[in-house]
Amino acid sequence: MYHTTGCTDEQIDFICGQIATLIIEGEEIEFPESLGLRGSVIVALTYLKTNRRQAELAEDHGTSQSTISRAITGITPSLARVLAEFVPTADELDLKQQYIVDGSLLPCWSWRSDPDLYSGKHKTTG
Repeated sequence: MYHTTGCTDEQIDFICGQIATLIIEGEEIEFPESLGLRGSVIVALTYLKTNRRQAELAEDHGTSQSTISRAITGITPSLARVLAEFVPTADELDLKQQYIVDGSLLPCWSWRSDPDLYSGKHKTTG
């Protein structure tokens, strides 16, 4: 389960418990009954982590693509609320570490003064 969702079974149980608490407190959270809360959470986490096509997820879970779509749409806002406390702020990050945000390439300072790092092909450093 960890490699498809990024979460252990215990973490998924925690997320489901938090979402169930929101439902008990009166928040309207819609998910397909055929998948249930846990199945919908697993589908949404898998979709968000691996960006797999909904048709593939439907095949894996023995349901339709539209059911997968409803699960993702219904659960994702709740996942954001439940997991927000675990997302570090910029102040909490280690300055000695390198971070990749959403696979994006970020600009960096110029190393033009160090010719060993200069790419003749691309005419830039980096």
